[in-house]
Amino acid sequence: MALKVEVYEKEKVRPSSPTPQTLRYHKLSLLDVLAGPFYTPLILFYDSAAGPRRHDYDELRESLSKTLSVLYPLAGRLKDGSIIECNDEGADFVRANVTNYDLGEFLRYPKLEDLRLLLPRDPYPGAIDPAMPMLAVQVTRFRCGGTAVAFCTWHGVVDAIGMAGLFNTWAAINRGEGEATYSGGGLVVDVAAIFSPAIPNISQVMLTAYAGMKKEMRKYTTKRFVFSKQDIERIRSQYSQSEHHRRPSRVEALSAFVWAAVIRATLPVNPILKTHWLSHIVNFRKKLNPPLPSKCLGNILYGTDTVWEVDGGEPVIGRSLVGRVVEAMDKFTSDYVREMQAEGGFLKSVRARRSKISDYNEDTQDGGVEVWIGLEHEVMCNLEKDTEFQSYVSSVHVLYESSGCPRSAL
Repeated sequence: MALKVEVYEKEKVRPSSPTPQTLRYHKLSLLDVLAGPFYTPLILFYDSAAGPRRHDYDELRESLSKTLSVLYPLAGRLKDGSIIECNDEGADFVRANVTNYDLGEFLRYPKLEDLRLLLPRDPYPGAIDPAMPMLAVQVTRFRCGGTAVAFCTWHGVVDAIGMAGLFNTWAAINRGEGEATYSGGGLVVDVAAIFSPAIPNISQVMLTAYAGMKKEMRKYTTKRFVFSKQDIERIRSQYSQSEHHRRPSRVEALSAFVWAAVIRATLPVNPILKTHWLSHIVNFRKKLNPPLPSKCLGNILYGTDTVWEVDGGEPVIGRSLVGRVVEAMDKFTSDYVREMQAEGGFLKSVRARRSKISDYNEDTQDGGVEVWIGLEHEVMCNLEKDTEFQSYVSSVHVLYESSGCPRSAL
C-alpha cells in the first residue's frame, strides 16, 4: 500500500536576527563545488513515546529561526555556482500528515518512493534555480503520533558531518540552551581560502556529470541488507586472523566482506572487468593545519581508495581484501592531508582517483548495520545467490527497482 502524505502548510523560516553585511557572501571551496549540484536528503524518525512536546511544530520553527542566525549560509541562496549570498531568504518549512500508516509499520519495509514523499524537495533537481533554498525541512506526523523530520540540505554547503553540527545546534537551541551559546562556535569557516574553486564553469560541468549519473541509475536495483551486530563481530573476528597491520574496525571488516561479494557477483556478468575499486569517505577536519571545528559547515572530506585486480585463481574473499582496506584507511594521515593543502595538491589527487561505490549507513537499533547496495539487475541477482554473503544477512528488502526487472524470490 502506497504511503499517503498530505501536505497542509508551507512557509519560509528566516533567521531570527539579520546577517551582518560583512558576512554577506560565503565562498564555496573546491571541495564544496565538487560535492555535486544536489541536496543531501536525511530523515530522522521519532516514535510517539517521545511525547507531543518533542514534536511541537511552533517550537521547532522558532528554534530553527534562531539556528539560521548561527548557521547563516543555510538561509542564503546560491549565486554564480560558487558563492552563497547570505541574504536571509530563509529555509523552507513544510508540515504534513501520513493518513494510512503507523510509524512502526512503515519502517518495517520502507520503499524509496515512499521515503521521498517525506522529503520537502526533490533532492536531485535537473537544473540549478537561483531561488532554491539551501535548506528545506518537512515535519510529518504519522497516524500513531510518531514523527519524521526530513531534511534536504544543499550538498555544496555542508557534508554529513556538518549536518550533525546543524542538528546539534538546532536541538540545543530547541532545548532552550540559548542561541548565544553557539554564535561564536566557529561553525561557519572559510574553506575556500584553503581549497580555491578557481576552475571556469565547474558548476555547469558538475551538473552535466550528475545528470548523466541520474539517468544511469534507472538501470539499477537498490536493496537494503541488514547485518546484525553479532554477525558483524563474527566477520571482524575471522578477518582479525589475516596478516595486516591491526584489527579491522566494524566498517572496514564489513566493507571488505560486502566488496568481495559484489566482485563475485560482478565477474560472471562482466568478466573483462579486471580492476575493482572500493572507496571510503573520510572526514579530515582535524587533520588540517590548523584543524577546523569538528562539525563546521562545508565539505571537508575525501575518499580513500582500495584496489583489487583479477589475478588468475586468487579467491575473492573478504579475508584476502580486508588488509588492503585497512592499509588504505591508515594512509590517510595528517601528512597526506598536508600534501592536499599545497597549491594544486587536492586537484591532483582528485584526478588520480578512479571510482566510488556504496555508502554504508550505521543506524539499526540493535547495533547492527544496514547496507544499501545499488547494482545492475543481473549483478544483484548473482549477489542474492551468493551463499556466503546471504549466510550473514539478517534481512533484505527492495528499496528501488526499475520497471521491467524480474523480482527475486527473496
